[in-house]
Amino acid sequence: MKTNLLNQLLTETNDPKNMAFFLKALFTRKELKELENRLKIFQMLLQGKKQREISEDLNVGIATVTRGSYAYENEDFFKIKSNIINILRSNHKK
Repeated sequence: MKTNLLNQLLTETNDPKNMAFFLKALFTRKELKELENRLKIFQMLLQGKKQREISEDLNVGIATVTRGSYAYENEDFFKIKSNIINILRSNHKK
């Protein structure tokens, strides 16, 4: 599989401080918030939460949760074993 530049940079940046700087430079504050919400949606789906509950807990629209839920149900990533899935499961916070 061909690795694009973003994948290479994310996988080779192993310093949390540098990663934070990189993400701040790459995304706007709003985009970072949207990414955080998507990750939280995945976490809550992994915990078996209902879409309406997630929407209320995160104060986001139901359409936002539905898009996250669609990705969760249809992307191959969530069907494989991955340390990322383990991190999402273990770091679930309301």
